[in-house]
Amino acid sequence: MNKKIISIVCLIIILLAILSSTVNASASAKVFSSSKSSSYKNCGTYAVAGLSELGYDPCTSSMGAITRNSMLEWIKNTGNGYAMYVHTFGGTGYFNDYYGYSIDNTMISGNWDFVYIDSSYSASSSELADAFHTTGYSNRCFLGWNGSVTTADSETFNYYFWLTYVGTSSIRNAAVNAAAHVPGAGTSPIKLYGSKTYYGTAR
Repeated sequence: MNKKIISIVCLIIILLAILSSTVNASASAKVFSSSKSSSYKNCGTYAVAGLSELGYDPCTSSMGAITRNSMLEWIKNTGNGYAMYVHTFGGTGYFNDYYGYSIDNTMISGNWDFVYIDSSYSASSSELADAFHTTGYSNRCFLGWNGSVTTADSETFNYYFWLTYVGTSSIRNAAVNAAAHVPGAGTSPIKLYGSKTYYGTAR
């Protein structure tokens, strides 16, 4: 009887050891979309699908009247959040919440793997990319716009980027391929800072 109990206990210990060694905490991501328009909501939905495909779990979203405080809370998270997509208005070195309050490079902290700020001129300089610490590393990158982009062109780009190309190639190549689907010359001035070979896959 004692031998049987010892055998069962040993079996349980072995099973627990196997389970604990195979369960890994995944990096998480957050999507923010600042408008209640269908175009902005669509982009947010595409981003959730794309980031989930890359292995970010959970990937949560906040659509509509997003606030600066809610974005800063995510930016300053001390958990396992390493990716972020924001669809909003902004400019060089800053992006806005729904109400027009800005987040600039001086408010950003932490080490991020994949950040995409979907606002005009977000990548016209490296200020935001540097602030998110996505430059100078092999598995990090920042994506944004090097000029002005319309809501319609952004939506077209995001549809192909997130739903067709993300996960099949590097973020850089996925962006280049998606930009080719946006009609007109100079309508999708996408720009990447950081690793050109990084796939965006969750750590």
